[in-house]
Amino acid sequence: MPASTIPANTGPANTVPANTVPANTGPAKQMTRKRNPRGQGERLRDDIIEAASRLLADPAAPPLTLRAVAREVGVAATSVYLHFDSIETLTLATVNHLFAELISRQDELTETDPVQLVLAGALVYCEFGLAAPGHYQLMFATPLPLPLPEYTPEHFPGWQAFQQLIDRVAAAIGTDRDDPRTFFTAQLIWQQLHGIVSLRISRSKFPWPPLEPTVRAAVQGLLATQNH
Repeated sequence: MPASTIPANTGPANTVPANTVPANTGPAKQMTRKRNPRGQGERLRDDIIEAASRLLADPAAPPLTLRAVAREVGVAATSVYLHFDSIETLTLATVNHLFAELISRQDELTETDPVQLVLAGALVYCEFGLAAPGHYQLMFATPLPLPLPEYTPEHFPGWQAFQQLIDRVAAAIGTDRDDPRTFFTAQLIWQQLHGIVSLRISRSKFPWPPLEPTVRAAVQGLLATQNH
């Protein structure tokens, strides 16, 4: 499910330019992280992405900075710059990491009936978004700085997750994955689920009905329409 995009020179709504240094509000976190063994620099890269993910989990969190991420990891800021030269590149890496996590959770489903698999996947999607509103908004509601002229939809964060949905929808309604009806139905399902999650995040005090029957009714209705 592709994330929103904007031209490359515009940063995400919840980020600031890479060179921005936040005001000093207290002593910096002591650098306690042990140095990685030689050849294990990718471990630090993963730690940086995990730290950014933690800082972005709260939708009310302050704008992300590389220095804040460095403090969270427990390394010098220069160590972060070796892997990410700007907050934009780190944000994109974090979004891709979150989509990989969503796909992993979808892959854990064991339903064998195609319709039930779509329904179960839809519920996983909604639960994933509601469990971490900051992550969800970053993935689906925050414009991302992509080099649009060079990017095709296949490069967008979330495209693989959307392809997973297309495959499941095709099996559920008995069409080929390249059939326009498959793509159209998958889009409708995604739009319905996005509305369910987004409204429950932004209007959390509204007396929403239970999540599972809501998702089931919305998705079953769309699948039934294409099956007739």
